[in-house]
Amino acid sequence: MLKNTQPIEKQTLHNHSTLDVHSLFYTIQGEGPFAGHPAVFVRLAGCNLQCPMCDTDYTSDRSMVDAHVLAAKCYQLANPNRAVSKTLVVITGGEPFRQNLREFVVHLLNDGFLVQIETNGTLYQNLPWCEDLTIVCSPKTGSINKDLLPHIDAFKYVLSADSISPFDGLPTKALDHPNSGRVARPPIGFSGTIYLQPIDNHGGVLLTEHLDACVKSCMTHGYTLGLQLHKLINLP
Repeated sequence: MLKNTQPIEKQTLHNHSTLDVHSLFYTIQGEGPFAGHPAVFVRLAGCNLQCPMCDTDYTSDRSMVDAHVLAAKCYQLANPNRAVSKTLVVITGGEPFRQNLREFVVHLLNDGFLVQIETNGTLYQNLPWCEDLTIVCSPKTGSINKDLLPHIDAFKYVLSADSISPFDGLPTKALDHPNSGRVARPPIGFSGTIYLQPIDNHGGVLLTEHLDACVKSCMTHGYTLGLQLHKLINLP
């Protein structure tokens, strides 16, 4: 099994609006609260963590793109003649909060998009918080940025059968990140959705033991099962 060797890149919040972009594509969102929805994916380059089991390329073929130009490209990809009133844009990575997102997010919201940001929860920046902006946190370390915590709408955990807490059914490690045996939990009283999805073998094939463990944990503790729909239908 391949091991992620992409380098760690720290948060760099430049004053300018240019973003370091890995890729931009139109697909079906396969995970989290918008699973099944058509979406424009903006994968930003670089991550402040280096999870050994991460199977995503977020460092090659990157380019600097102005926030206004990037928002215009999202509009073109989304098809202006779409039947639904608001199309989803998913900002992912890497780690999106590593870069200055504010101007790009403002452009998207002003253009009428729904915006979802997928984050590992360790970084923060002030954004135009509103009902059209959804934050999905997939913790890998033992803590979540305290300023980001109030804005998190959903938690998403990747689960393997050999690393499950007997107390709450959530993982004790995530993608083999060295987190001292603890992955951050949702705060007490969290009212959003907690998703569990089984880790795969980097080839999009679910291993039965991980899937069975996920199903058992969801049924025992009331979490929501996620199955990375985009992989099941062979989309990026």
